[in-house]
Amino acid sequence: MTMTEGISARPLRVGLLGTGGVASKYASLYGEYPRSQLVAVHDPFDPGLGALAERFGARIANCTDALINSDIEAVIISTPNQFHLAQASAALRAGRHVLLQKPMTVTLGEAETLAAIARESGKTLALYMNSLDNPIFRDLKRMIDEGVLGEVGSINCKLANGMGHAWRNRPANFWRASRSAVGGGSFTMLACHYLNLTQWLLGQPIVRTAAVGKNLMCDHIEGDDIMSAIVEFADGAMGVIESAWCVKGEQMSVHGSSGSIAYIDNSVISLKAESPFAGEAIHYDKPGTRIVIEGLSAPAMGDWQNPYNQHRCFVDAMLDHRPVVMPADKGVQDMRVLAAAYRSAASGKHEAVFMEPRA
Repeated sequence: MTMTEGISARPLRVGLLGTGGVASKYASLYGEYPRSQLVAVHDPFDPGLGALAERFGARIANCTDALINSDIEAVIISTPNQFHLAQASAALRAGRHVLLQKPMTVTLGEAETLAAIARESGKTLALYMNSLDNPIFRDLKRMIDEGVLGEVGSINCKLANGMGHAWRNRPANFWRASRSAVGGGSFTMLACHYLNLTQWLLGQPIVRTAAVGKNLMCDHIEGDDIMSAIVEFADGAMGVIESAWCVKGEQMSVHGSSGSIAYIDNSVISLKAESPFAGEAIHYDKPGTRIVIEGLSAPAMGDWQNPYNQHRCFVDAMLDHRPVVMPADKGVQDMRVLAAAYRSAASGKHEAVFMEPRA
């Protein structure tokens, strides 16, 4: 087989289901990236929909079914959580590949159902996790895999955006304020980033958790506005993963037998190890000395020139018949951990993560 066999020269025909909110940060990529063609869009709540469609010559579909049944090969779904199962199922059954915004669904049962539908359809269901856009996390995985930090024993993460206060004056039907629409609260929406990322970094599933969650400051939100979970990975490593809608700050630290690294607010790295490391974003040539790297920034979600951009990677995988970075089974695993964490918060006990579908 030659290097070019299996690689398509034509663009992937894409439809966007949901273009407002966070999707507005990457919707234009599908019209800008030379290997994709933005064919159809649908979002009845996005005031910028018309301008997006006009810019790239896309058709505005008047409903979800119309978009799915357009002349497209893939659907990018960026809608509220409670719609994911129905919309992704319809797209897969119509013969479309799907890239789905996290979290996969509202419940673990829905995620398992959706994964089964994807398998039956023969089409690809992938999960969009924007953390993997960042070359810093690619470097960090290499550091872990190559033993630069020694044997990793703990990993600690916090994602807190304080957005709960800004939502106080939102309409009563604001979906993020609904426990049933979200599938929980801040832990579902925020901690899922680090549940996914830590399992990817360590190459180990989370198998047990003990969690505490509450609504501390945002009584206009039904679910938790702050939650913390101790997690245990299959190899015995431990972690703490925290989320909050009521306070602010983001950080991640990885601690090994011969070094540690902290990544704070997507802008600062603190690193000390016994071995040098040369990566794409992290360069460490002073073993035994702690260094601080400042002025960093996470890549823009819509930057198609970033080779790690997950939208670009999805397009490339579909055209080149390669595996996607984050397949459906990983999304199901994330939902298993979320379900266990919420069971633990309710029971006050450690909870095992169910590794197989439950009857």
